Amino acid sequence: MFTGIIESLGKIKNIRSQRNNRVLSIQSPFTSAIKLSDSISVNGCCLTVIKKEKDCFLVEAVPGTLKLTNLGKIRTGQYVNLERARLIGDRLDGHIVQGHIDEVSKITSLTKKTGWVEIEIGLSKIGSANIVEKGSIAVDGISLTIAKIRNVKFTVNIIPFTYEHTNLKYKRIGDWVNLEFDLIGKYVRKYHSQGNSGKKHSL
Repeated sequence: MFTGIIESLGKIKNIRSQRNNRVLSIQSPFTSAIKLSDSISVNGCCLTVIKKEKDCFLVEAVPGTLKLTNLGKIRTGQYVNLERARLIGDRLDGHIVQGHIDEVSKITSLTKKTGWVEIEIGLSKIGSANIVEKGSIAVDGISLTIAKIRNVKFTVNIIPFTYEHTNLKYKRIGDWVNLEFDLIGKYVRKYHSQGNSGKKHSL
């Protein structure tokens, strides 16, 4: 489990194909602290550390992951958001993030304001049914609060610290971002969609 509080940026040092998979070599300041088989959130996608090389760690993504996330579009030299899995008893400063991407969407607007950056992101119709204003969402693994919803788009307001310490400072209009909707909200929506609203349940 993750919280959406990004620990550091990682730089894609190398990308190679292995069978039908893609192996990413990522430069990271906490490489020495991680172990083989550790779970790492890379742009919000939960991946397993398969190897370590000096200041880099390697993760492997299968075709399904590459198709459903922006990792299939990542290039050497680009920066990714990194977060190690939480330990039981750690502070939950963001919200519950599984590292399971729901959809990948484009940034439709990016405006620098005085004191914050406003980013608007597109959504599918199914995605728009999974969010609420003031609710939580993970964007490239970053725990953010939805400021506004307009049709099939939503807006988040980014404080300067978050903007400077995540890959958002490298993003441009048209760039793809990974989205993970709030876990609790998804379960509530499914519960009601199955006609359970108003029913009494007994143990």
